[in-house]
Amino acid sequence: MNSWAAEAKYDCNFLCICVLGDRSAYGLCKDMSSQMKLTHCVNAFVSSPSDMPTYGQLGCQGFIVLDKEHNVVSDATSPFMQVRGLAFAHVEALLDSVCCGLPPPQLCPGESAELVDGPAGAPQLKGSRGICVKIERDSVDFGFMDGPLRGKMMKVPLGIVRRVLEDEENTEGACSQGACNSGGCDACSSSCKPGDCGKDDCNGQCPIDFDFVEQSLDLASVKVPSMDAEHAECAAAMRALVKDMSTTALQAVLKCLSDHFAHEEALLEEFNFGAHINERLSARKSHVDDHGRILDKVRKQLAIVSTPVPSAFVQELLQDFHEHTSRYDIQYADHLAEQ
Repeated sequence: MNSWAAEAKYDCNFLCICVLGDRSAYGLCKDMSSQMKLTHCVNAFVSSPSDMPTYGQLGCQGFIVLDKEHNVVSDATSPFMQVRGLAFAHVEALLDSVCCGLPPPQLCPGESAELVDGPAGAPQLKGSRGICVKIERDSVDFGFMDGPLRGKMMKVPLGIVRRVLEDEENTEGACSQGACNSGGCDACSSSCKPGDCGKDDCNGQCPIDFDFVEQSLDLASVKVPSMDAEHAECAAAMRALVKDMSTTALQAVLKCLSDHFAHEEALLEEFNFGAHINERLSARKSHVDDHGRILDKVRKQLAIVSTPVPSAFVQELLQDFHEHTSRYDIQYADHLAEQ
């Protein structure tokens, strides 16, 4: 949002509001401003439960977009933790229309979609579920999320694609791997293709860059000694996975993450962090849901029984863990440290 505001491309205001609803909101608001360098968008906070909004969701689960009359254009754009960069493309597609006084598009990048008809030469693909990766005039880059083409992308006519409504979606059809982007949808391919890394002898197991590993596992303190210690244990298990790339090492990561997440969730409940009567605004529920997303991702990879574990999957897992600790865990730091 800060980048959008700085560019001044859109004639609108961008608000980033911390909705913890307690005294720790101010501290988190300041930390967010410092970490994200929020110098152009409006950065605010709600510190009283009585002032909390009655609808909406946390930003990682989607943005709220209003028009100039403050009518709701979208009450929840695509969630970042599921579709990553496509979440921002969704917002931009809406703003491109709304700021010009046009109705919002029927379909935007990042939205779940379905083929209402099979593309030419592939009638069997009718009914396939996926995600809109990119729209160019009358065509859509459609990323498949089920069936034999799961994880692949195909350019199809816009006229055969419809947006899937929220109440039609299910977790199997969602981009739970969070690896879709404008360059393709490789959420389930999780391996490099022979030759992709530029080496003649590449067998699909490209080496993982040492600097990437160190940066991913360089975790900020959450000011709770037991949690910092467990983060270090999880990081050690992931380093062992990078070294060994075996299913045994991945099982050890799953065990370490499962134990840590369970302990962390117990602490969040014990000290009443992030609870809200509206679950869509609950920092605790959003946090726990991301735990589930990461664990499910590991379980699905283990079910494939692939040895060695694909290097692209390991990189995604390290990135997921780093983003989880920096986006979610840091939120409870001040709250728990004061207990």
